[in-house]
Amino acid sequence: MEMVFAWIVVGVAGLATLAGIFMLTRSIATLWLRSLLRCLAAVWLMVPSPIQAVDGYYAPAYIVALFEGILRPDGNPKPALFVLALASLVVIVVFLIAGAIRWARAPKAKAT
Repeated sequence: MEMVFAWIVVGVAGLATLAGIFMLTRSIATLWLRSLLRCLAAVWLMVPSPIQAVDGYYAPAYIVALFEGILRPDGNPKPALFVLALASLVVIVVFLIAGAIRWARAPKAKAT
């Protein structure tokens, strides 16, 4: 029950942070860059990673990476950073595929 409550707190804090990120990125003119930054922020805030010190428990990967890398002298932040990198790669690939589909469907101007 404690983990459910903790993830609810993380979710609410993540939504509040995303609201701030949405407000900060609204001045970016290009739609794809603004959307990419927003999606990356959402993924970085919410993707879980196993906690190495406690078996069977998960926390947001950026928090695990920070605690393992900074606060634990024998900590290893590489697994959490790998999860973040893999999730970021998935988001970028999805954006590239969506951009390619959009580019292929766009009306082409005829060269005369």
